[in-house]
Amino acid sequence: MKPYETDVVHAFLQMEEVKKALGVETSMVWEDCSKAVKAALHEDVMKSVKFMVEELVKKSKVLLYQGQFDLRDGVVSTEAWVKELQWDGLERFLMAERKVWKVNQQLAGYVQKWGSLTHVVVSGGRAPCPC
Repeated sequence: MKPYETDVVHAFLQMEEVKKALGVETSMVWEDCSKAVKAALHEDVMKSVKFMVEELVKKSKVLLYQGQFDLRDGVVSTEAWVKELQWDGLERFLMAERKVWKVNQQLAGYVQKWGSLTHVVVSGGRAPCPC
């Protein structure tokens, strides 16, 4: 079973007017990731990086960002594992205000920050899918 259907995306990205709007040659053909690429990346995509973030946040600044509608690593799942971080600043981060982020007076998302950890959610957006 696919985590989400790509047939509609495929049809949309094959449309000539969409290709022109995206600045893509109309002769280009959009393809979903090949089975070989999906097989090679599957194990990597679903592994937790929490332990790496725990180390990094102690030594440098960390930016976690994602689109509001990301399918594979949604905002709720990121917030869940962030709450479990082994980090001295976690309690203060969780109490930090989520601030509205605007670009040209338009809602762009929100930002929560304390110490060396920043979490940004892009409103209405999706981060690129690694297949």
